[in-house]
Order: sequence, then C-alpha cells, then structure tokens
Amino acid sequence: MLEREDAFYLAHQAEFQEKYLDKWLVIAGEDLFGVFDTIKDAFLATQDRFKEGEFMLHRPADDGTVIEIGPIIDDGKKADGVMTVTDGELMIVTYA
Repeated sequence: MLEREDAFYLAHQAEFQEKYLDKWLVIAGEDLFGVFDTIKDAFLATQDRFKEGEFMLHRPADDGTVIEIGPIIDDGKKADGVMTVTDGELMIVTYA
C-alpha cells in the first residue's frame, strides 16, 4: 500500500529534508500535494480531496515518522479509518 508515494518520497527525500524539515507533507501518487505546519492541517486538507489509501502524510524530520491512513479490521469487518504513526504511537481518527 502506498508504494508509489513512498518511492516518490524516497527519490526526493534529501530535497524535502532541506526545504521542509519539520513540516508535514501530503504526498499523493507521485506528487507533493501540499506542505503544512501541523499534522492536523495536513490531515484536514486531505479529507475532501482523497480517499483512504490514496495519500501519505510524511514529516521529513530525520526521525522516521510516517503516517498512513487506512481501515481498521475488527473481527474481519472493515470499520472507521485509523491514522497510525510508525514511530510506535497510535492515533485513532475518524476518517469521513
């Protein structure tokens, strides 16, 4: 999931770290959709534009933080969206 977005980020990682360190990037496909000061602003900008699994939120700080939006699978049933943070924290956000 989000292989294109991840490959695009990795291809431009040095540039993004130089220009946007500690900002939040919204990456969709092979495009940088937007640059935001907070994760909340980045996430809100995606709600009317993208469906889950169509974008990645990434913070170019050198701490490995990557956000993915996707479904919660509970007892085999798809539930509301969840935002997971790969640095070990978990934030659950209803994705409308």
